[in-house]
Amino acid sequence: MHVGLRVVLDAPVATVREALLDPAVMVAVTRPLLVYRSLEPGGFPERWTPDEPHRVRADAFGVLPSGATHVHLERYEIDGVPVQRDVGGGISGLFARMTIRHRMAATATADGRTLLHDRLVYRTRPWGLGVALWPGMWVVWQWRGLRMRMLAPTWAARGRSPV
Repeated sequence: MHVGLRVVLDAPVATVREALLDPAVMVAVTRPLLVYRSLEPGGFPERWTPDEPHRVRADAFGVLPSGATHVHLERYEIDGVPVQRDVGGGISGLFARMTIRHRMAATATADGRTLLHDRLVYRTRPWGLGVALWPGMWVVWQWRGLRMRMLAPTWAARGRSPV
């Protein structure tokens, strides 16, 4: 199963690429539907570091436990375009029943804005759970796209992502 977005953001591509490495962005674009909290002693890092997994937990609406997982980024390029892929694995709860692959790539548009490709592919055990989860995943992904469109101009204005 998968959910995905192609959204144009009102920020330069370099700004968007930097924002995607900021844990505050992950938190800001899903809240209040899904609230992420760091499980590491020092809390969220200032910036995600590729190949350094970070344990997080997620709660639906901030109160219903969804489980814990790792944010584990890998970066690579396709035709010169940087791609950020999260290959973290579930630790507990719902996440432990899922295999998730999340990819994001940002490219410049002709008018100086950014086209963001954001795709999450997931598999569940049992298979029927994935079908049952899809409507909720779709809603969260649409919300995520809306929040990114709302917040991207602030990333450009501030030169960094929101806190």
